[in-house]
Amino acid sequence: MRGSRVLVSGACFAFLCAISLGGGSTSAQPEDSAARVIVPRSGIADDGAMVYRAAGGGTAYPTAFGAESGVAAETVAVANVNVIGKADLTTQGTIGGLQVKTCNPGKQAPQNEFSVAVNPANPLNLVAGANDYRLYESSENRYDGSGGFYRSIDGGKKWTAGYLPGLVRGNSVAPGIYQSAGDPAVAAGPNNVFWYANIVFNRPPGARPAARPTEEANGIAVSRSSDGGATWVTSFVDQSPAGGTVFNDKEWIAAHPKNPLVAYVTWTKFTGGSSRLVYSGTTNGGSTWTAAAPITSRASNQGSVGWVGADGRLHVVWETYGFSRNSVAYAVRSGSKFGATRLLATIDDVPSPFEWAGSTGFRTNSFPAFALDGSILHVVWPNSNGVDADVLYICSTDAGSTWSTPVAIVDDLSDQFFPWVAARDGVVAVSYLDHNGETGSSYHASMVTSADGGATWSMPIRLSTKSSDPSAGNLFKYPDCIPSFIGDYTGIALGADRRAHPFWMDIRVGNSPGDPVSRADQDPYTASVVISQ
Repeated sequence: MRGSRVLVSGACFAFLCAISLGGGSTSAQPEDSAARVIVPRSGIADDGAMVYRAAGGGTAYPTAFGAESGVAAETVAVANVNVIGKADLTTQGTIGGLQVKTCNPGKQAPQNEFSVAVNPANPLNLVAGANDYRLYESSENRYDGSGGFYRSIDGGKKWTAGYLPGLVRGNSVAPGIYQSAGDPAVAAGPNNVFWYANIVFNRPPGARPAARPTEEANGIAVSRSSDGGATWVTSFVDQSPAGGTVFNDKEWIAAHPKNPLVAYVTWTKFTGGSSRLVYSGTTNGGSTWTAAAPITSRASNQGSVGWVGADGRLHVVWETYGFSRNSVAYAVRSGSKFGATRLLATIDDVPSPFEWAGSTGFRTNSFPAFALDGSILHVVWPNSNGVDADVLYICSTDAGSTWSTPVAIVDDLSDQFFPWVAARDGVVAVSYLDHNGETGSSYHASMVTSADGGATWSMPIRLSTKSSDPSAGNLFKYPDCIPSFIGDYTGIALGADRRAHPFWMDIRVGNSPGDPVSRADQDPYTASVVISQ
């Protein structure tokens, strides 16, 4: 059945000649009224496990030319780099005579959920971010997220690790006021500027009630570096006090490609029964931020990603939830406000968790990933075809005015999930986690590429030299202690030298050498892959 799919040449360009603003599945669609759906919140804020949707059925889409179905990923000799390496920390079971609330004594601390950006003027300079659990928070008596950053000045061969200042209390060098930070988002601007956004929050003192009547203090923070990621200054975009009903979640950062002082943050405001999408901007390097303003009138949204074009317009893509369908949504800010929300494609959410994940039960999602290359917009997301999960792709070659119809650029056997996309100078790279050819709850990282702006695609390339097994890695949700969280997304960046730098959560044996049980933990891994013509 899978082998019977039609191969479609020109995944991006061939469709656009037949599509207009008023026709096809890419036209603006009427908005549903407020939907009674469960919109997933940040995994780091919820300590991992949250089964928020199970896929029921799905749609099989045409397969992009070159991405033939039913084939195993081609194994390519590519060096894997453990980004955290010796800078990782072994979790202690007892500190100051007090038994720590940890599920992982003797195992190295986890890092998951990655974002990476490359200096547009210097392809050797990269900065990445993660949910990094190396810092101990005494008020919680546990290790918690800290806003870890990783910097390379040699194209990703070697990395230094540090913590962003002013975020969390556990950072003794530059402490903040919050217990935890997470949902990393990194973007690169001109003049060696990097921006790094996080959610910051305190946790409830006991078990959080399912109804969440009030929230602890939380907010959106942005750190900025003007020296290629060596040093950082942190500011706060939005802060909500304890006892309120607002939780700020799943932010993203978009850097202006020409002005190093301009950036925008998009995020979801959970309040009551809604999850509104908002944004804020700065024109002075983060010294001040505008008040949060709406992106869309839709009530249920999550997983926004933004990019700023050379003309200064802010493009945003996200998943929006409705009674009859979930969709890839898109809006663009021209002037002082966003235009109408457009629904670009239906999303058939992948199961969360996958059946093969077994007792690990790690959560997944179908949030879209988005990259901008001049006037070309590239969007990917994981989608259930009724049998397994594929990576779907759409694009626009006219700055978002018209869009292609979806095609599967990865539809190998079993499930592909957590894709991310990078694009530059006509080159497109999509990395993702892949269960193809694996047993049990294991996965590996793979990648597909296009050298012609998304018109044709390579066969899948396996990136990981070893498989990852979440059941052997770090445990979450103390005192339940289950391997329920590996993050909510991966990352990839593409430099001017045509080198792609995918980042993935790697849980191979050997990551935690002192661990007496499995010797495996969640570490940030990357590779450097040259995309040839």
